[in-house]
Amino acid sequence: MKVGVFAGTFIDTKMGADLLEANGYEAISFPLSKNPKEQTQMQYYSREELGNIVLEKARQGMKEGVEKIFIYCNSLSSAIDYEKIQEELGIPVITPLETYKKLPEGMKNIAIVAANGISAYGIDQMITASDEEIQTLTFGNLPVVLDIEEGKSPQKILEELNLYGWLDYLEGIQDPRYKIHGIVLGCTHFPYIKEELEKATNIPFIDPTEDMLKRLRAE
Repeated sequence: MKVGVFAGTFIDTKMGADLLEANGYEAISFPLSKNPKEQTQMQYYSREELGNIVLEKARQGMKEGVEKIFIYCNSLSSAIDYEKIQEELGIPVITPLETYKKLPEGMKNIAIVAANGISAYGIDQMITASDEEIQTLTFGNLPVVLDIEEGKSPQKILEELNLYGWLDYLEGIQDPRYKIHGIVLGCTHFPYIKEELEKATNIPFIDPTEDMLKRLRAE
């Protein structure tokens, strides 16, 4: 099966394509920007304008045999009306955002780390709309994405950007009303550093990648 992979930059599009090809799919890549900064700027377009860009490229992909769309990018998913695009195309559109509508049971205080504020806001909005009792702390951190795109080692990224200190802060919240139960990795770049993050904290991480693959197989 041919799947169109959409993401912000060449790097995260390739990450998505590599993931699909490792799972037996034929991937056709559609990066929308040259680098993370350009990607962030693009998300300040109107939802309609950016959605039309995705629609045009998706229709191009369908002419090449694409049967499903895999948007391997949280920030892009948050910035467009992907449900409307799915309706217009008539084929499934898989995004990370659906994962956040049903978080693991017992997770009522969630930290969200995303590539930028727009993406963090979109994820926050989706999580809190699905469960009004959930409380969130949101963080946008573009430097992490820039360092991943440069190919720095995960350990060096955590050290130089003080992500160890950020994890210490989350772990150090003492008030039981706000104690963090889980951390949402709200950017598809972040699995690159996930293993290193997990070594540094006992707080569980919520990574939508596996759920996206399950939905791709099911739809």
